[in-house]
Amino acid sequence: MPIGNRFKVASVRGIPIYVATSWIWVAALYSFLVYTSFTNSTWQPTPAGAAGLTLFEGVLFFGGILLHESAHAIAARAFGLPVMGITLVFWGGATETRANAKGPLAEFVVSAVGPLTTLVLAGIFAAVATAMGPGLMREIVRQLAGLNLLIGGINLLPGFPLDGGRMLQAATWGATHDRRTAVKVAGYGAVAVGALMIGAAVLSFSNGTGLWLFLGYLGFVMLSTGRGTTQRLALRDLLSVGTAADAMRPMPDQIPATISLSEALDRWLRANPERSFPVVDGRRVIGTVSMGSARKVGSRDPLRPVREGMAPLSQTPVVAPTDRLYDVLEVIAGRDGLVLDDGVLVGAIGTADIDRWFRERSQGVATASGEVPPRPDL
Repeated sequence: MPIGNRFKVASVRGIPIYVATSWIWVAALYSFLVYTSFTNSTWQPTPAGAAGLTLFEGVLFFGGILLHESAHAIAARAFGLPVMGITLVFWGGATETRANAKGPLAEFVVSAVGPLTTLVLAGIFAAVATAMGPGLMREIVRQLAGLNLLIGGINLLPGFPLDGGRMLQAATWGATHDRRTAVKVAGYGAVAVGALMIGAAVLSFSNGTGLWLFLGYLGFVMLSTGRGTTQRLALRDLLSVGTAADAMRPMPDQIPATISLSEALDRWLRANPERSFPVVDGRRVIGTVSMGSARKVGSRDPLRPVREGMAPLSQTPVVAPTDRLYDVLEVIAGRDGLVLDDGVLVGAIGTADIDRWFRERSQGVATASGEVPPRPDL
C-alpha cells in the first residue's frame, strides 16, 4: 500500500503529520455523503447547519484515525524506536516506525495499541450518545461509535497487513523464534480473512447495505497480500544475503551544524532545493537540513546556525552498515536513508540502490522497490 504524494500539515512532539493527496478525495467523498444524509434526515437542518455538523463529524472521525496512529507512535517511542512520521491516506493512516527492531513483544504492543485505542474511543462515543437526549447530535455521536467499533474490530482481524495480522506475526515470532515462519503464518491469515471479507462483501451487496465496496476492496487487498507471501519470502531470502554496506552509495555532502544558514543556502541548498543534507556536529550526524526547513528560521535571521534550521534525525530513515537489505527496505519505505556507523555517516541508500544490487545478483527477477510498505492501518 504505497503512500504516494503527501504534504506536511503539522508536527507534534517532533513527529511530522502528513496528508496524502489520496486522503483529500476520500475526505471530500465522506463529507458529501454525511452532508447528504443530514439534509435528507427527519431533522432537516438548514444548509449552513448541515455543513457545520458535517465539519463537526469529520473532525471527530478523522481525529479518531489520527489518535489511532498516535497510539502506535507513542508505543513505539516507549520502546525507544524512532517515528519518522504519521500520514493520513485513503485507507486510513500509516505510522512510519520499525516495531520489529525491538523484538516480537515490541511489535505486538505497537500493533495492538492502535485498534484498542479505537475501540476505547467507540466506547466513549457510545456512552456519550446514551447520555444525550434525542436529536441529530445524538445520532452523529452514535454513528461515530459504530464507525470506530467497525474500524477497531476489523483492524484486530488476524491477517497481514492489518494490525491484527501484525499481532499474529509478532505472536508467532515470539512462540517459534523464527520470523520467517511468522511472516508465512500472517500471510495465511491474510488469505483466510481476505476470503471471508469478499464473502461478506457479496452478502452485503445482496442485502443492499452500503459496506460491500469497502469490504470488497479490503478483502481483495488482503487476499492479494496473502497470496504474495511466498514471493515476498523469496525476496526476503535474496535480500537478506546483502547488507546496507553492500548496496549503499558514497556519502552525500555534509553540512556543519555551526555554519550559518545563509552560507548553507549559498553553498548547497539553493542549487538543490529538493534535497535534504545531513548535518554534522564534529563527525556525528545530528539531523538533516533542506531548503524548506532552513527557510523557516533563515527567513527571519539568516545568520542563525544550521542546527537551528534542521529537522531532527528521528525524521530520517537511518540504518547501520550491517543491516540486512530486506530490513533496510522496510525502514526506508521508499525514501532515501542514511547509513550510520555509531553515529558517523558512511553512506546513503535508497530503493534504487537496492534495486541495482538486486539486479546484479538476480538477473531477470522483478525489482525489489515497493515490496515492503510502511505499517498501514484502517
